[in-house]
Amino acid sequence: MATSKNPTEQRNLVTFRLDRQICALPIEPIVQIIEMVSITPIPQASKVLEGVINVRGISVPVINLRRYLGLPEAALQLHTPIILTHVGETVVGLIVDEVMDLLTLTNDQIIHLPDIMPGGWGEVPIWQGLVHTPDGIVLLFDPDHLFSAPSGVGLTQAVETLAQAVGPALSAEGEEAPQAKYPSAEVEA
Repeated sequence: MATSKNPTEQRNLVTFRLDRQICALPIEPIVQIIEMVSITPIPQASKVLEGVINVRGISVPVINLRRYLGLPEAALQLHTPIILTHVGETVVGLIVDEVMDLLTLTNDQIIHLPDIMPGGWGEVPIWQGLVHTPDGIVLLFDPDHLFSAPSGVGLTQAVETLAQAVGPALSAEGEEAPQAKYPSAEVEA
């Protein structure tokens, strides 16, 4: 997601918890937030790929963000949220611990990591930056780079291959495709 040059432009973010850290995603690429449903595992897929769900007849790969970020495992519960969001041209489900709130801020409130990191540490492309709130620091995911970091390159390829293998996915415009070949669970709109 390109960062606007206008420092006073308002941005809306969905905040969620992963372990003890509060994180956020821009609201624009988010399609829907659902509660846990039956997930069909994919043998020999990346361990961060929890599997595939059927959302209104569309196969959606589901990523466990705890595993992706190297956080300790947590048991998936009935009310564990899945954030359905566009990552590039593909809709992906992101398992998080808890969806918290909507945060509205301006671009000038975002602290970019290269501005505060010691020289030579490089950039962390999955993070747009961070923001200080009364509840603590919120880390802002960059959905365009979420799976393009070195650890996510293989995952991106796996998700794309999986999407082609198990059936159509939601298009970038949010259009629904025909019924998937291997439905695992139905999610009501």
